Amino acid sequence: MTSNDAFSGPPGSVDVRLTGDHVVVCLAGEVDAYLGPDLVRCVDQALAARLPVVVEAARVTFMDSTGLGFLARLASRSGERRITLDGAPDVVRHLVHRARLDGMIDFTPAP
Repeated sequence: MTSNDAFSGPPGSVDVRLTGDHVVVCLAGEVDAYLGPDLVRCVDQALAARLPVVVEAARVTFMDSTGLGFLARLASRSGERRITLDGAPDVVRHLVHRARLDGMIDFTPAP
């Protein structure tokens, strides 16, 4: 799913994959309002499998409140399962921390 073609930055994309023991949500490019409808659909897809969710964020170049809202919805609706944010750049980690979502989301090291 791709959105945001009218802007000069890399378009945002989100994709959900099921691996054997967890769900992977791949975020890339600009995670903003243009990607919002796709992000809403991905929350339901990611949680339907009832497996741990890993959000790959190493290729995110920008994130606004839409992206933070996505992470908050994912974490709040995941129940006992923790959400892991994998490879997030410093700017995304900072946003998650400032929004006080870091108590709901685990981090793996950035690349």
